[in-house]
Amino acid sequence: MTVPQRHSWQPPAGEELVARALVSFATGAAHRVQGRRWFRDTERRDIQDELAGWPAGPAYRLRSRIGPVVWTVLTAVFLLGVFVLAVLSGGNVPPGSGPGGSGPLGKSEDPENEETDFPVLWAAPGTIARTLPWELDPARRPDTDLTHLVLTDRRLLVLGGLRDPREPWEEVLWETDLSTVATVGRRPFSVGGRDFGITFTDGSWCRLTSLEGEPLVRHLTAARP
Repeated sequence: MTVPQRHSWQPPAGEELVARALVSFATGAAHRVQGRRWFRDTERRDIQDELAGWPAGPAYRLRSRIGPVVWTVLTAVFLLGVFVLAVLSGGNVPPGSGPGGSGPLGKSEDPENEETDFPVLWAAPGTIARTLPWELDPARRPDTDLTHLVLTDRRLLVLGGLRDPREPWEEVLWETDLSTVATVGRRPFSVGGRDFGITFTDGSWCRLTSLEGEPLVRHLTAARP
């Protein structure tokens, strides 16, 4: 880790800052993984205790299936009530009737990693994703801290800093050359479509989220070698 800089980070001379955004590891949105995240190897084992220098974090379990079952029953009762009302009123069903439809998330294209599990780090031993900093995890870092993902014309970096604007220091927590980035893409099955994934050339990947990440994702996609 470098010595903290008591100002907003800027690249050295000859290197261009392209984009930056506040980021964190993503959080599950589907019922069984809501509010949860896991760190996995390629055998789907939990590796959070193997990550070098990481402090202890919460040990999550899948939520019960009872919630969706209850929702399904309530939906059936609601639709039955709508049908009975329609019969009594001469067959007219109000347009748009329903208890909320399929919900704001829609249908997952990757349920194994979004509904029955929610890895935000997928990494075999010795791969790039294993080197990502623990500060990206909202459950581990102090509430006073923030993390930014920064793209330059040469590198991808993670910076750590304070929320307090009166102490605007940042430090480089992690970096990798752009040549190690294989693919970047949005993950639509997320709250507000805010999640995106970065896959590295060694096959490891991470899932991040950002309220302001669209320009960074766009530039990062275009910047891939």
